Amino acid sequence: MGENGYIRKNLVVIMTSFYLLGVTGTRPLVSLLSHNLGANLVEIGIITAIFALLPFFLAIQIGKYIDHHGYKLPILYSSLFSFIGLILPMVIPNLFGIYVSQIITGVAYTIFVVAGQTMAGASVNKENNRDSNVMKFSLGMALGSFLGPFIGGFFAEAWGYQNAFLGLSIGCLITMLFSLLIVEVKGIAKQGRVHQKIGNTIGLLKESTFRKVILIGVLILFGKDIYTAFFPLLGLEFGLSNYMIGIIISINALAGIIIRWSLPSLLGKFTRTAIIIGSIFLAGVCMLALPFYGNWIVLTILSFVLGIGLGIGQPLSISATIQYLPKHRVGEGLGLRLSANRLTQLLSPLLVGGIAELVSMKGIFYLVGFILCVGSGKLRGLPDGDEE
Repeated sequence: MGENGYIRKNLVVIMTSFYLLGVTGTRPLVSLLSHNLGANLVEIGIITAIFALLPFFLAIQIGKYIDHHGYKLPILYSSLFSFIGLILPMVIPNLFGIYVSQIITGVAYTIFVVAGQTMAGASVNKENNRDSNVMKFSLGMALGSFLGPFIGGFFAEAWGYQNAFLGLSIGCLITMLFSLLIVEVKGIAKQGRVHQKIGNTIGLLKESTFRKVILIGVLILFGKDIYTAFFPLLGLEFGLSNYMIGIIISINALAGIIIRWSLPSLLGKFTRTAIIIGSIFLAGVCMLALPFYGNWIVLTILSFVLGIGLGIGQPLSISATIQYLPKHRVGEGLGLRLSANRLTQLLSPLLVGGIAELVSMKGIFYLVGFILCVGSGKLRGLPDGDEE
């Protein structure tokens, strides 16, 4: 296989890695830069939540559009607008610039994720089954989420927060260039579906299995987003540097990469349901433990184990979502899943930021840990399905 063939075969990994490097690399910096510009914990919660505001309303329509028109152009344009969004904190160096940046980047990120997941689910052939392709997409997300905070922490320490945003935005431009190589799978879109009423989409939730699959994604994203947004502030409270905070968050993402490689072996020994429930419960225990230890070594170990817990459920959730949907409604169903996720991203930082302002930073992690532990128990009875 030539170099070009290798790139095309692993295109979803390459694109997703560079894109996530840019976007997730800036996520911890958003709260740190906002804090540096004088924002309190409530306002930081609002800034974190605004990333998900428009995507909550648009995700289903985005999924329908992708079902109808394909995923190549959405990936290309979402990469371009993410680049624009990420350079805004340098162009407009105040809190207003951060707000606008998060609005633009939040919409573009949602478009990229729905299009990328649809691309992974559509590219099923004799050589590549669905789980393999979804695993590639998920691996790309994990790689980008590992490298982004690591590089972002280094940039912030060396050049300052605004310049770090500029440096990380290059990852989105690289993604845009690679998206030109996409060759779409034909025959997936159904022309009559784009104008389907929103009630028909919500009707997908009548299936209890699909509701539980949605809950998996909500719990995982809730844990990951609160950790990414508020652990940097907990780290500052413990006296850690920007660089050390970036390293710890990167190690959290590295655990997600390692556990993804172990997933086939785990599925051979345990059921998918047992893996999902156990991993989310483990993540909850780690969240509860984080505020008790200010030592960077212990924080690193706990963050690594937390990354294992939150990292393993994501690919299984995406794969299960695709499995339970008709082929011509995959983008629509993924859009519904993303709407639930964005609602979580919208409401949870507002709630958590308010609690932190009233109680303490540590109270955030107690609350999130409790919700993850209780939520994992609600997933009992989820059918394992066909792991193909």
